[in-house]
Formats: sequence, C-alpha cells, structure tokens
Amino acid sequence: MFPDLISRAPDFEHQLGACVSAMGQDDAFGQILVFERMHGTLRMRPIDSADLADTDIDDYEMVVFDGGTLSGDSWKHVFFPRQRTHCFVYDA
Repeated sequence: MFPDLISRAPDFEHQLGACVSAMGQDDAFGQILVFERMHGTLRMRPIDSADLADTDIDDYEMVVFDGGTLSGDSWKHVFFPRQRTHCFVYDA
C-alpha cells in the first residue's frame, strides 16, 4: 500500500543506529520512548540512548524516536523490533 513508508528493511540495525546517532547531535532535541508489555498491559516509558544500547531491543514491542533539531527539523522514527520493520515520518 505505502511501500516507502513501512519497510521490512534489511538495514533495520543501520537505521536504528542512525536514529541513536541523530539524537546525540549537538543541536538535537527530543526523546526515545519504548513500549513493553508487562502483565498483559502495554506500557510506555522514556529511555536514554545509552540504556537502549545496553538492552536487547527485542524486549520491546515498539521504539519511537521523537526528535528534532534547533534549526526546525522535526521527525519520528518508529521501530517494531520483533518484526524488524520501521517507519520514518518527517514533519517539515
């Protein structure tokens, strides 16, 4: 339907690393949110990039990078680790 928006990308790990890197840039702002299922309930919590790197990403149902730059860029990148899919949204 929208092949460019959602991909079962072989570059999943590369895109994930690019998001972590982008969030670490000097002019970047935003947050990383992880969604995990606990006792049947889906829970969301913020996580910093160092903690994300220290965990098995497959523990999460979804990881959302909600970022931007001081120059006015705004973007979201949603990852579904177990399916190795992701979706990038650029908010101009």
